[in-house]
Amino acid sequence: MRGIILARRALLIVTVALLAVVSHNNDAGASDPMQGIGSLADHGEQALGKLPWKSTIVRANLSKRIPTSISAMYLMEKQLLVVTSSGMVHCLDRRNLEPRWAHALRYPLAKPPAEGATHYAFLLKDHMGAHWVHAISKRSGSAGARWPVRLPYAASSGIGVNSALVFVGSLGSPKNNTTLETVNLVSGRRSWGYRSTGLIWGAPALVPGGEIVVIAGDDGVVTALSGGASAPSSENWIRDLGGGAWGTPAVTPEHVVIGNDDGILYNLNLFSGAVNWLKGLDERIRADPVVIGGYETITKAAGVEGAAPIEVRKYTGMVFARNVKGLHAFDLNSGKALFKDGAGGRPLLRNGKHLLTVKNRMITIRDISKNYAVSGRLNLRMFHLMPCNKANGELYACTADGMVVAAIPK
Repeated sequence: MRGIILARRALLIVTVALLAVVSHNNDAGASDPMQGIGSLADHGEQALGKLPWKSTIVRANLSKRIPTSISAMYLMEKQLLVVTSSGMVHCLDRRNLEPRWAHALRYPLAKPPAEGATHYAFLLKDHMGAHWVHAISKRSGSAGARWPVRLPYAASSGIGVNSALVFVGSLGSPKNNTTLETVNLVSGRRSWGYRSTGLIWGAPALVPGGEIVVIAGDDGVVTALSGGASAPSSENWIRDLGGGAWGTPAVTPEHVVIGNDDGILYNLNLFSGAVNWLKGLDERIRADPVVIGGYETITKAAGVEGAAPIEVRKYTGMVFARNVKGLHAFDLNSGKALFKDGAGGRPLLRNGKHLLTVKNRMITIRDISKNYAVSGRLNLRMFHLMPCNKANGELYACTADGMVVAAIPK
């Protein structure tokens, strides 16, 4: 009898201890905003409400019908491309995240997609290591029967596309040793090739209209070519930067920005290749530079006594470059140093006087009007992907389980 009583007492002590542990865990969870009822997207919406400007929050659930795992997300001019682990591409409207179309890729995506006037282009890689180019209509999401097209060479870079051609760096083949190849967007056949002095590892970069393509070689030679359907008779210009260039050039309607292995960031004139300015960043630059900017109307003197001032449109903005020394920011036109963040990270977006950078999904908010001083931080670790927005203050993010959230400034 005494043994039964002792056993009951022991059981009671264990039960009380377990209840205390459960109570302690519940109390701890109550103070943790990431615990309790609500999805990661719910917490993300609450966090986005703390942005330093008023926004409309919209959401799209790609797992509403079938469980979906998001592997990549890309901001295009007017649409958002979300790629799932199964190879499905979902096209969403950037204004409201309404679905436009969905398209299944035959093979895994090898590099980020490129945007042309009428099509999105994708570089794919099959299980045997062969590269394929795929083109999808931006409007309908459809692809002709000829796509995807298998490339008879190994791609060395990502891709670019305009209204006529898909551009891709090539490692060459036994019958062809060109380093830049093109695929006709109508026929799906090879168009023309170009042999640069170095291999092309960064994607060919096109100006917004697509009439000029810029390539950077691993020998440091940057070349501008006509982006027309016919092979160019000669280069627009060639500029030897010395150290190897490995990234994709950042191209605006007026500038070409590229870094090299000598640790020098160059801003070149798009039309002549002349050096606008250069900055030494102490260590080699392998990451792609980023330009966040746009056209601005500037009033300047006419140069004639008594004449009224004239207004000119000029492309202005900020240049960002990353290396082991951190994130560096410069004025696009003057080259003036704006700030340096030794902790690194990457630019996310600019909205008015606010600049957002991100590292490990933690947002740093800088006040441009106060010499880029840090004015706050925002935890967005509930999101898995946040693409850089180079055009405006819209913020897009997603969770791996199929939720896409956007904060659109009011």
